[in-house]
Amino acid sequence: MARRPRTLLVNPPLWNVYAPHLAVPLLTTVLRDRGWPVTAFDLSATHLRWMLSAKTVAGLADRYDRADDLGLDPEAVDEARLLLPSVRDGIEDAWVTVHDTASLHDHAAFAAATRTIGNALVCHSAAFAGFHCDLRSNRQYYSERSSASVLTASGDPDRNPYRWAFEELLPPRLADPSLGLVGISVSADTQLIPAMTVAALVREHRPDLRIVMGGNYITRVAGRWRTRHPFFDLVDDFVLYEGEDAIVALCENLFEGSTRPVPGRSTLAPDGQLSFAPARDVSLATLPAPDFDDYDLGSYLAPGPVLPVLASRSCAWDCAFCSIPFASNRYRHRDAATVAEEMLYLAQRHSTTSFMFVDEIMTQRTLREVSAELVRRDAGLHWYGETRFSAGLDDKLAAQLHASGCRRLDLGLESYNQRVLDLMRKGTKVEHVEANIEALLGAGVPVHLFCITGFPGETEEEARRTPEFVERVLRRSTEEFALPYSTSVNGPFILDLLSPVGLHPEQYGLTVLHPGPHEDLALSVDYLTDAGLAGAEAARLAAAADALPDTGRSAPLQHRGLVGESEEYAFLRCVHRTGVPPGRPTAHPAAFAPVRGTSLRLAEGVTWRVSADGGVGLYAAGADSILRLPRRWVRLVSELDTGWQFDNSDNTIVDVLCTLWTFGFLADRRKHAVPLAAGTDLRVRVPPGWRENVDLTTGRARLTSSVTGREVALNVHAFLLWLEHTADEPAAADSELVADMVRVELLQANRRIGPMASGDKTRTGRQVSA
Repeated sequence: MARRPRTLLVNPPLWNVYAPHLAVPLLTTVLRDRGWPVTAFDLSATHLRWMLSAKTVAGLADRYDRADDLGLDPEAVDEARLLLPSVRDGIEDAWVTVHDTASLHDHAAFAAATRTIGNALVCHSAAFAGFHCDLRSNRQYYSERSSASVLTASGDPDRNPYRWAFEELLPPRLADPSLGLVGISVSADTQLIPAMTVAALVREHRPDLRIVMGGNYITRVAGRWRTRHPFFDLVDDFVLYEGEDAIVALCENLFEGSTRPVPGRSTLAPDGQLSFAPARDVSLATLPAPDFDDYDLGSYLAPGPVLPVLASRSCAWDCAFCSIPFASNRYRHRDAATVAEEMLYLAQRHSTTSFMFVDEIMTQRTLREVSAELVRRDAGLHWYGETRFSAGLDDKLAAQLHASGCRRLDLGLESYNQRVLDLMRKGTKVEHVEANIEALLGAGVPVHLFCITGFPGETEEEARRTPEFVERVLRRSTEEFALPYSTSVNGPFILDLLSPVGLHPEQYGLTVLHPGPHEDLALSVDYLTDAGLAGAEAARLAAAADALPDTGRSAPLQHRGLVGESEEYAFLRCVHRTGVPPGRPTAHPAAFAPVRGTSLRLAEGVTWRVSADGGVGLYAAGADSILRLPRRWVRLVSELDTGWQFDNSDNTIVDVLCTLWTFGFLADRRKHAVPLAAGTDLRVRVPPGWRENVDLTTGRARLTSSVTGREVALNVHAFLLWLEHTADEPAAADSELVADMVRVELLQANRRIGPMASGDKTRTGRQVSA
C-alpha cells in the first residue's frame, strides 16, 4: 500500500500569543487517529518568538537605513533607533523572565521584562509603513477588509511584515517531499493577511501542493460568496463550519479517490463554477483529546502552558449583537466525565495544571457537572471560562467551582440596565447580577465583566450607569474580598452584519452605511441610529469607561507597545496568589534642587540621537522614558553626556534639567533632590508630553504621557488643579494632591533660584520643551 501524503496544518498570526489555539491540535488528533500523517505548525507562536529575538531585533536597523525608500515614518524611526540598543541587549532575558512563574511574584522584574517586549514591538512597528504591533490587533498598511488589498499584501515584503518574516520561517516547513496538503486555520480577521501570505508562499515554493483554508472567520467570509472569489487564485478549497470530519474526507477525496462529500467544502467545479457541500455537525461524543505534541508549549508569552479545552460548541442563546450562532453549528455539550478525563490526561502529558475553557458559553449545567467531576477526582487543576448571569449561580455552585479549581469566570454583563438587556435579547436579569458576583467573590473566584456601550437605543445615562457599577464591583473585589484579580473591559457597540441586528437593522432603528465594493470583506460597518447614542459617542464613552484611580496612586502602566494585561496573566496571578503589579514605580515626591557647581550627567543606559529635524531624542532605559527636545538643547545634552557643571542662573535651563531629572535621564537622582515639604519655595509646572482627554459631561479627565506611557484619571477637582499649573503662576493649591501629582510625574518641581529673567515666563509649564 502506498504511503499516504502528509498534511501540514498551520495556525497563522495573529492569534492569542499567551496560549495555543485549539483548532489545529483538534484537526491533528483526528487525522492521526485515522492514520493520516500530519504535522502541526503554530506559525503564530513561532513568528512571535522570531520577532522577540535579539537577532531579528538587530536586523531591523537595516530597514531603518532604508526608511526613505520604504516610506517609513521619520519620527517613529527616530524613536525606534533610541530603543533598539536596549531592546537588542535585553530581549532574550525578557523572554526568559516572562516564562518563569516566579516572575509573577517579582513585579519589578516582570514589569521590566514586559517593558522590553513592548519596546521591541515599537521597534517592529517603526520598520514598516502603516504598521502598529501590539500583540492584539496588528494594524498594517494593507486592509483585511479588501480582497484586492489582501492579495496585494501577500506578495509584498516591503509593506507586509508577515511576508518579510515568512520568507524565512515557512520554506523549511515545505521541504518535506511527502507533503501533499497544506491546511490553514483562520479564526479571526487578524489572521487573514498572514494566512493568504502563507498560501502565496506555498504556491511559489511548492506549486504541487493542495491548499485548504477553514476556520470561524473563513465561515463568515466565504459563506457570502455566490460566485468564484479571487482568493481561489491562491487557495484550492475552503471549508466552512466544523472541520474535523471535513479534513479527513478531503484527504480521502484528494489522495484515495473517495467520492463521499466533504462537509462544508467550497470549491470550484470543473466548469469553474462555485460548488458548495452542506456542513454537518461533528459528534462531540467521539472527539479525541487535542494533540499538542508538535507544539513548543514554551513559545507562548506566559508561564504555563495554559491549555485550551472545550466542554461544548456554539451557543444556546441568540443575543442581538452576536454572530456566533451564524458562524457555528447547533449547540452541543460533551460528557462532563470525558472532559475531566481529558484535562487530567493533558495535565500529565504536558506537565501543566492550568486550563482555559474555550466554549462560547459554559452553561450552568456544564459548570455544575464539570466542576463536580473535577472535585470527585480531586484533580488538583486550575481553570477559567466564560458563563452568563443566571438565577442558579448561587453560593453552593460558586463554592463547588472554586473547589474544582476555577480561578476566574468571565461574564457577559454588557449593560447594567434591564431595558438595554431586553433590547439586546440577552435573556439575563439585572436582579441576578449582583447576587452572582457576590457568590463568586465570596467563594474566592474573581470575575471579568464584558460591557458594551451604545447598543441601539441606549441613552447616555444608561451607558454611564454600567461602568459606575463595574467600578464598584472591582473596588469591592479588592477591598472586601481580597481578590485584586477581577477585571473588566468596555467596548463600543459594533454592528456585525451577520448578527441579528446586522441582518435586520430596521428593527433596531439603524441605517447601515455600507462601505462599498472596495471593502468587500467587511463584516462590521458604520451606521446611523434613530435613537440613543451615535457610534462616535459610544466609542468615546467606552474609552472613558475603563476607570483608573484618581491621581494615579496605583494607575497601571499602559506601555506604548502593549495593550493592558492578558486574561491568562490575571488567571495565573490568582492561581499563584501573587497580587497584582503596582503602577509605574515612583519615588517619594521630591523637587529638583542641585547645588551650584555640582556636576550633572546623563544616567547610565541613556541613549540620545540628533534627529533629521535637528532636535534631540533621549531614551532612559532604567526609567523607560522617551523625550524629545528642540535643537537648541542639543549642546546641553551633549555636555551632560560627559558631565556638565550646574549653573542655576538661567531658569530656562533649569526647567529643562528638571524635566530630565523628573523622567530619569540624570544620574544620582536622589543626590539632587529635596523633599517636597510644605513651605518649600518651589516652582511647580506641568512637564512635557501629557495629553488630556476630557469628558465634558463629568469633567473627569484621562491623561496619557508620551514620555512614559503612563495613563492617569483625574476627577474634576484634580484636573482643574493640574490645569492651573500650566499657567505662569499657579494659584495656591491642595499641597497633598500636588505632592501626589509630582510623585506620578503629572507635575515637576524644582527649588526656586531667584527672579526670572524677562521673557522667560513663556518657557514654563507645557512649553518647557515644546
